[in-house]
Amino acid sequence: MSVYRKESPLFLSQCLDSILSQTVLPDELIIIKDGPLTDELESVLSRVCFPNDLKIMALPENITQGPARAIGIEAARNAWVAVMDSDDICRPDRFEKQIEMIARNPELGLIGGQIAEFIDDPAQVLAVRKVPLNHNDIAAYARSRNPFSQMTVMLRRDLAVEAGNYRYFPCFEDYDLWVRMIKKGAICANHPDVLVDARVGSGMYERRRGVAYVGYEWKMQRQLLSLGFIGVGRFIKNLALRVPVRLMPGKLLAVMYNKLVRG
Repeated sequence: MSVYRKESPLFLSQCLDSILSQTVLPDELIIIKDGPLTDELESVLSRVCFPNDLKIMALPENITQGPARAIGIEAARNAWVAVMDSDDICRPDRFEKQIEMIARNPELGLIGGQIAEFIDDPAQVLAVRKVPLNHNDIAAYARSRNPFSQMTVMLRRDLAVEAGNYRYFPCFEDYDLWVRMIKKGAICANHPDVLVDARVGSGMYERRRGVAYVGYEWKMQRQLLSLGFIGVGRFIKNLALRVPVRLMPGKLLAVMYNKLVRG
């Protein structure tokens, strides 16, 4: 996972605690410091006590999440890499369930799971975001929206690198990578259980609206079209459905998100 200076030390600490208390610990933990951090964030990282291989990599300046994650993927020594956002909380058996899933289906290359959204207390679930479970449904879903919740994803390192790895693609760096991996032949699945408690808040809706976000949305739809992942008809339909929503006031967008995205 990557960390940058505007993140909350408390949220980062809770996130790390959830990783360190897993029923199956990762073989290695890679943390990318995406530019200089605050003293408070540095203090949290200095207290990490991880019994396996710990890599904390410092970047001289902020390069944004996609390129920072790409550096982490390149540095990983394992065949499978789990992705995590630094303000979310893994369920205690997240990795155990995903490793069992891979063991049962060795052909898999990209997996995720469900998330439970919360604002302050993960015990008070606001909603569960449900994503499709099997490869065909995931591939079909991906033609109109992101079929994975990034903070639940585990991916085969070689397939991610072959597909071009994470890259600079504001707001859609994860969706962009999943589509390229699917196009390269990665077999996908989502676990039916909630694997991560994901933090949300009013700021989330503001980040997902506005003229700038419409520009990012346009770029993502152009990417789907240029890859041959969708046709012109789907391209037009996606933009017709998504662009007006991005120009709504934040409160109205929250209502639409609650009705259409959350399960």
